Amino acid sequence: MNFKTTALLSACLVAVPLFAANDKSYTYLALGDSIPFGMDITKLPPYASQLPTPTEFVGYPEVIAQTQHVTLLNPSCPGESSGSFLNVNSPDYGCNFPHPQPDGSTVPPFKALNLLRVNYSGSQMDFALDQVKHNKNINLVTLNIGANDVFLVLPALLECRTDQTCAGNVLGPVLNKYASNLEEILTGIRKHYQGQLVVMTYYSPAPELDGVAVAVNNTMTAVVNQLNAQKHFADVLLVDAFIPFQVLSAGTNHDACQAGLLIRLPAPPPQPCDIHPSEYGRNVLAATVTLALLTNSTN
Repeated sequence: MNFKTTALLSACLVAVPLFAANDKSYTYLALGDSIPFGMDITKLPPYASQLPTPTEFVGYPEVIAQTQHVTLLNPSCPGESSGSFLNVNSPDYGCNFPHPQPDGSTVPPFKALNLLRVNYSGSQMDFALDQVKHNKNINLVTLNIGANDVFLVLPALLECRTDQTCAGNVLGPVLNKYASNLEEILTGIRKHYQGQLVVMTYYSPAPELDGVAVAVNNTMTAVVNQLNAQKHFADVLLVDAFIPFQVLSAGTNHDACQAGLLIRLPAPPPQPCDIHPSEYGRNVLAATVTLALLTNSTN
């Protein structure tokens, strides 16, 4: 992305009011997985000697809330899948279930580490519905969900290599179930909340994962478009995170790590970057949401 575009995104963070008089009475509910949570594995063992506090994690919702001067409620959970979002007994990639490590070991479920910003015992969906039913100050809801559905089957997917039939057999059932779960999540929220509802697509952390990101994003887009086409269904705003990361990393062959969009790991790591956004990356996500909301409000 050129300097002018980057400057435009930066300006959105500091100069564009999304809420009337930036009123603190407004509440922003940020739902989803490790992206809105602001996951940074360098703050966790073995990179750190002790567990951090929840406030040490900063995601793009914190950036939006700070710049817009609104109250943030962020119950997002790293590793959350669309299934576990609805039901804590459904498999996930580390929220309610142990998180697998490359060496075959596991780390405890993230909820068990008591690092979430909001304490709740049930599913994230139950928490979200309770909030939209009873908190009349909520004026913005964002959702990032679906990537961990694919991460659960990523080992099997990687074994397919270039075999597209094999990849389709692995991904097909996952994406179909994801579509069903996402529809249930969005329709459930819309039964009780008619305000601004944003669903964000996924960026690709590495060129070899572009196809997977596109597959998830296409499924997400199809569900949102189908719901938006229904009569009397309040539109869900789809915000594209894929293209900004692609454009910003164009000078590094679309490698988000080399472009500085991802968290750099201490040397010598098995890979140079984690898959989660750096400060630069999360600012891009925050500005992308802000710009999309501004554009949508003027249409």
